[in-house]
This record gives sequence, structure tokens and C-alpha cells, in this order.
Amino acid sequence: MYSKALLLALLPTAFGHIGLWHPSAYDFNGDGYTLVVPMSGLSFNQWWFHGNLAKKPTGAPMSLPAGGSVTVELACNKAYTSYGNQGDGRTACPTDVGSYHAGNPIDPNQIMGCGLAIAYKSNANDVKQEDFAIFSINTNCVRDLKTVFSVPAKMPACPGGKCICAWFWQGQSSANEMYMTGFDCNVTGASSTVAIGKPAPPKYCANGGCVTGPKQPLYWANSNPNVVFSGDYYQKPSYNSKWGFQNGAQNDIFSGGNSPPVSNPPSQQTSFISLTTTAPAAAATCAWAGHCKGAACATDNDCSDSLICSGSKCS
Repeated sequence: MYSKALLLALLPTAFGHIGLWHPSAYDFNGDGYTLVVPMSGLSFNQWWFHGNLAKKPTGAPMSLPAGGSVTVELACNKAYTSYGNQGDGRTACPTDVGSYHAGNPIDPNQIMGCGLAIAYKSNANDVKQEDFAIFSINTNCVRDLKTVFSVPAKMPACPGGKCICAWFWQGQSSANEMYMTGFDCNVTGASSTVAIGKPAPPKYCANGGCVTGPKQPLYWANSNPNVVFSGDYYQKPSYNSKWGFQNGAQNDIFSGGNSPPVSNPPSQQTSFISLTTTAPAAAATCAWAGHCKGAACATDNDCSDSLICSGSKCS
């Protein structure tokens, strides 16, 4: 077991990958790095929850506001998050662009997206692969330390105030491998009692035939896969439209529902905030709630209707 001092001494070289960091995560209090190690060729017990089911969270479940959004921290080392003291409050891995697995410099076309999944069980040991349903996608993941995920408005309450969630990612410029960080979560402000439907395994569908409705995460590169990978480098399992996932809240996951996804709001970069939850927006005066005149923006695509982004505000 490495000492904390030795790990800090190794900090400049202990990189190469990305993980989700929050006190609700399994193995959050580990060495600050092994949580992000990719998984390839492992047995089920080794890759499921990254082999960390026995390393229970010490923090409260992460809050997921129904109809709002949650901002999580993604980094190549805990030291670069607000829980460490080496980061700049913005960058997921300040010293190693290779950690993004998207080329050097980063090629936006190689950003594969990532997803959050939920299982409506309160004990992680009871969760099976088919229990997880992807409820939110961010197709710009993992570009930033602070990454925003929209939460579907119809998300029902968790049993006893606790569900089990997990973050999933896959890099483009990498070996055949996957990433999974499990964490405790709780849906807050729930008003719907409509259950999430039975999730199905996704499939590659760049040429059509995507799986619709609730979908499982992409389990692959290890034992017990649920997807078929052709071996084509450009067809790697990914959390984007190539595998049937649209950016934002996955509103088609509910029983009897088939609503389109709601895009994620623009990331709000605020130094050393570990978790930000945004309550549902008030009634909109335009077609896209939260993106009307006066809303914060980065590009014209962040603004509703015919509005443009001028001076970081929709107008």
C-alpha cells in the first residue's frame, strides 16, 4: 500500500485516465488514483463497480434534482478536484492531455461522451447489470473537470431516500477498455410515480436501427458484455448518437413514455465547488426553458429560437 506522501510524489506521472470523484462514490477514500484505472479483460467481480463494492461511501448520496441538473467532478486524480489541492478548478487533468483519450491536442471528434445510470435499489450488492438504466448523457464528456448532467423531470423518488448510480465512459484513443464509478444517489423533488422501463442493451446504429427507450450502460471489453463490438476503431462503444444516445436527460426511459432528450445546460465553471445542483427552471418565455433571452451562453447553439449568443448572454 502506497503512503500518501509517496502518491503525491508520483503525482506528475500517475495519470492516463479519468474518473468521477464525490464522497458518495465507492472507493472515494482510496489512494486517489486507482479509482480511475481502466478495465479490460477482467472477470465480472473485478470490473463490476470497479471491484469496489466493499469500499462503501462515507458521504451522503449525491442529490439528483428531478427536472434540474447536477454538476460532477471528473479528473485523472483526486488531487486535481476540489477534494485535493493540486487543481485549477477547471481542468480534469492539467498535466496530461493523454488522459482524455482524444488525441493531442484534443480532437473534439474523439470525445466519446459519458453517461449516468441509476438502479432503483438501495443496496449496491443487490444491483445486477440489467438493473442500470442510463438517465443522462453529456456528449462533451470528458473535456472539463465540472461536467453537467440534466436529470429527467419524471424521475421517481428512490426507495428509502437512496438509489444506486454509476458513471460510465469510454475513450476513443485507447485500448479496448471501459470505465465505471459507482456511487450512492437520491432523486430529490420527485413528483412522478412513473417507473423507468426495463432497459435494453444498446447497439451500434450509426446507419440506423438504434435501440429506443430505456437503455443499459455499455458493458464491454471484459467478461459478461452486453453489446457486440465489431472491432472497428471508429465503432467503439460510446455514449453518443452512434450507439443511440442523445445529449441530455433521457426522457424516453419511462414506462409508456417516448419524449425526446432535453439538452444539458452550459457548464458553469466555479472554482472548488464539488457538487452543484440546479432546481427546475421557472416557466419559459421561449421554446427552450433556461435558454431564453438573458440566459448564459457560450455559443448560439445554447440559445433558444432565433436568439444569438452575444456577450455570454442570449439576446
